[in-house]
Parts: sequence; structure tokens; C-alpha cells
Amino acid sequence: MASANGFGLPLNPRRPPRALVLRDLSPEEASAAIDWSGWYLPDDAERPGKAERSGIVRLLLSVLSQLVRERGWADWYAGADHAFAWVRGEPLVRVVPDLYVLDHRPLPPLPRQWQMWLPSHRPPRFALEIVAGDWRRVYEDAPAKYWQLGCPELLIFDPEAAAARAPLAEERVPLQLYRRRQDGTYLRVHAGADPLRVEAFDAYVVVLKDGPYPTLRVARSARATDLVPAEEEALRAEGEARAQEQRARVAEQRARAAAEARVRELEAKVRDLEARVSRR
Repeated sequence: MASANGFGLPLNPRRPPRALVLRDLSPEEASAAIDWSGWYLPDDAERPGKAERSGIVRLLLSVLSQLVRERGWADWYAGADHAFAWVRGEPLVRVVPDLYVLDHRPLPPLPRQWQMWLPSHRPPRFALEIVAGDWRRVYEDAPAKYWQLGCPELLIFDPEAAAARAPLAEERVPLQLYRRRQDGTYLRVHAGADPLRVEAFDAYVVVLKDGPYPTLRVARSARATDLVPAEEEALRAEGEARAQEQRARVAEQRARAAAEARVRELEAKVRDLEARVSRR
């Protein structure tokens, strides 16, 4: 048994593996067909908060693109608004992550929807769901769906909880992270407003509230002070750095030219003095 720390807790806590096991169902329940209709997602299904969600996603995709360049990842892909289906024969049983990450860059063209029963289709390594509309439905249904899909990490972002403009239900939090464990359990490993580490891109997700709507950014460390810039921010910073270098070069050239002119002036004075001495 592992030794205990000063609080009486084991230093290396252990738990038995867990699995979903159903016993003693009635014959009717055991033989009943699964009714998937509550999870159907038609093509024309309304998705509230589209403008706010798209702004958050565009910024996050731009930040992740910059992170990928910084780390030199070639076989890596982040996308948005593509459906993932996992029940063969029930193509409307699907999820549409607001943002997702694949372990490998897919060859174009992308399919209309990813279908897990096809050999070349795989579940996302990471998925983001942004809460809009019926928050209870997202809180309750999203983890079950992504667990069935086989997604190792699911992040649920609740902008209203992050903004906290009015009292909300106690269970609402800005960020929730679910992670699939070795035994297949889907464990909520984070629920709150603090920065959290996402394994899919080995960085920290941070909630920022410096605009009209809370947004998500990525930080390189848990301190959340070293934010990864968006592509346009990085380009602007590079342009400013180049301009500063150019100004420094111009200033150096001017200083060198002024110094050379001063040297020539002094040399001319020396020659004049030498000529005067020689005449005397």
C-alpha cells in the first residue's frame, strides 16, 4: 500500500477499473430497439448563437494555426463545423463540434461528414462544444455523445457563465473538460474558470473577457501570461519588428555617415594645420 502524506491521503491513490454494465433488465427492456431519434441532428437543425460562436472559433483556429507553426507540427489538423456520425444505419445520429482536432491531416477534399464505420475515418482527438440556447441539453447530452463517438477530450465552453452578467444556475461553469481514461470511463477532470491543459495540443486554454463577449485563447504555460498570438497578431508583430529593425539600420547608417563626415572634417583641419606649419 502506498504511504500516506500529511493529510492522511495515499501518495499514489488507486481505484479499480470501471465499466458500464447493465444487469437484470426485463426481457422487454433487453430486447427493445434503441430509439435514436432524440439524438437526430438534421441538416437544417437550428444552432443558436451562430455569430458569437463563429467569432470564438475563428480566433481559436487562428491561434492554433500559429501554435502549429511555432512547434513545427506537420501532420496535424484543426477544423470546424463538420459532422461526425458513429452509428451505421443511423447517419443522423451525429455531433457537429464547433472546433475539432484530428491526429493526422486528412487528404482533400474533406467528406461531407465523418463516418466512423468507414476505414479511413477516425474520431477527433479533441472537440469543443460552445454552449448556446438550451444549456442543460448540452451539459447532459454532449459528454454521452462524444464518449460514444470515441473522442478522447471534450471541452465545453459556456460563454454566459464566463460573462456572469446575471445570476445563473449553480451548476453552470465557464469551462468543463472531459477526458477518456484507460478503462473507457469519461471523467470530468475540470469544471471552473481557471486555465486548463488540453492534451491534444499540449497547451492551456484560457478564458478572456476583454471584449463584448468572452473568448478562448491558448497559453503556452499554466501561468496564462504567455498567450499564443493569432495569425494576424503574429504577422503584425513581425511587421513591427521588421520596421523597428529597419529604423535601427537607418539610424546606424546615419550615425556612421555622421561619424565619417566628422572624421573627414578633422582630417581636413589637420591637413590645413600641417600646411600652415609647413609655410612657416
